[in-house]
Amino acid sequence: MNKSYFYLDMNTHELEVPYTGQKRRVRVLLPKNYTNDTDTRYPVVYFHDGQNVLYSKESFSGHSWKIIPTIKRHPDIAKMIVVAIDNDGLNRMHEYSAWKYQESNIPGIQFGGKGTEYAEFVMEVVKPFIDETYRTKLDKTHTAMIGSSLGGNITQFMGLTYQEQIGCLGVFSSANW
Repeated sequence: MNKSYFYLDMNTHELEVPYTGQKRRVRVLLPKNYTNDTDTRYPVVYFHDGQNVLYSKESFSGHSWKIIPTIKRHPDIAKMIVVAIDNDGLNRMHEYSAWKYQESNIPGIQFGGKGTEYAEFVMEVVKPFIDETYRTKLDKTHTAMIGSSLGGNITQFMGLTYQEQIGCLGVFSSANW
């Protein structure tokens, strides 16, 4: 069996988060032949927890989503632009929760409440930047959002809040209490 391995371009951007004033790493994985197919526009898939998406050595658990090997091994997967938005480390629990959790499965822990601001960052800073910088399909049918655990929570929240802009959700192991 001949495995189709090919080179995928990846660009790294540092975008300012309005509510913190800090820069956030956003990586963009472009489909094969992106630079040659200048007339082609692509769907976009946004991933939360960008550290967990591309490389296992960066992943919280030590195991990434293995997006690059999956695309390389399955050339029949539709071409798309993959956007990996890094989380903010210790503030992840606050950013990926739209509401404050007063009670959780973790005694004495209160978190959340910054999810609305994070969602605005993604939809008002990241998405417009991606749409202006890359050849994207702008409609909601070609815009997806994916996350797991608390990333799944914020994906659900954003899917409801921005349902006119996001047409597909990937919610995995949502951390609902």
